[in-house]
Amino acid sequence: MTGSKSSSQLTGPWSLAKTVRAAGLILALVLGAISAVIGLASLIPGLGPLSPIAARWAPTVAPLAALAGLIVLVLGIAAVRRGCRRTGAVATVLGGVGTAANVAVIIVLVGAISAAGGTVNLFTATFGLSAINAGTPDRKEVYETTGSGDDLSVSIYEPEGSNGSAPTIMYVHGGGWIAGEPDASSSELRELADHGYLVVSVEYELATLDNATWQSAPSQVACAASWIQTHADALGADMDRLAFWGESSGSNMVANTAGAAAQGTAESSCGGKVPVPAAVIADYPAFDVTGLYENAPTGPGAGTGTRLFATSYTGGTPEEYPERYATANSVTHLDAPAPPMLMMTAMRDDVITPADQLAWAEAARSRGVDVETVRIPLANHAYTQKSKNSLGSQGHLSIAEAYLSERLR
Repeated sequence: MTGSKSSSQLTGPWSLAKTVRAAGLILALVLGAISAVIGLASLIPGLGPLSPIAARWAPTVAPLAALAGLIVLVLGIAAVRRGCRRTGAVATVLGGVGTAANVAVIIVLVGAISAAGGTVNLFTATFGLSAINAGTPDRKEVYETTGSGDDLSVSIYEPEGSNGSAPTIMYVHGGGWIAGEPDASSSELRELADHGYLVVSVEYELATLDNATWQSAPSQVACAASWIQTHADALGADMDRLAFWGESSGSNMVANTAGAAAQGTAESSCGGKVPVPAAVIADYPAFDVTGLYENAPTGPGAGTGTRLFATSYTGGTPEEYPERYATANSVTHLDAPAPPMLMMTAMRDDVITPADQLAWAEAARSRGVDVETVRIPLANHAYTQKSKNSLGSQGHLSIAEAYLSERLR
């Protein structure tokens, strides 16, 4: 009879409920641990590879991690009350730490974004995340054909219902000069168009170990700017309200093009006069190519990979090609005539050393350039590109739009 009763209990509803609760607690422990690690590694910079990884993702997932921590905290308290004291207590601690740490991350990020003139909708940052490349340009047009016969195009995002000419953004993607494509952040480009901007995103020749593009790629970006000016009437582009916007290596090329255009020395691969923008936006910029090689940070995805960007772009090391590096370094092209610039620096960047970015800004200011810097704390390189509507995505878009609203009046 005793054996029969035990068998019944093992297969009965009471045992099933207990198994479900145990599985739920195990899942809660896992979620709580993940939430706690994300939050703590974001706040504490010295936790080995965890800190740079967390800094890359926290501007996207911190609100979700805080919510997960809160759920685990509630489940842990409930488990303690039901008699699962040890497991429930662990879940309670993990949930509490995860909630508190990620809320702290959110407060720090939102505070920095607000101080820089940006805005964040926390509900959207939690429940409205979407693919960063889900947008679609209204059309693409070829702006140049290279000597090897490859067509280079621009992706055009048109403002809906625009009457007359619109403020225009020429956007140049990043990727270390060796990767990336014009529509990688298409959801953000579409949002800018929805906010009244004509956005023209530029394709350019990518570097390889056998094809250094330190001359060709910048001249193609300059050509795209000339193409916009030539086709301004058909595009509906207001050339008096033109801005260049780049991310990472793209920032290098827009800054160099803008500075050279202001000095009258910009070289376009297709000829024509290169327009001078009214403003330049630079996200986590690779302005100092020499520093990119010499000061390669340590950590996942850095070091050797960072040097690969520089050597592929220039064809070798600074010792081998000092003149190429001098040409690629953005300070070379910046002087008092250069247009004003907004530079946004991720302060946990493990690809481009933040100190190099800030030193460049000081050097540019010493030459008379109006450079406004925004420091994004707890954020790593490319923090904006993980998801549309994240804290990082909302932050850099709203900061940049606030800046442009002043500069493109």
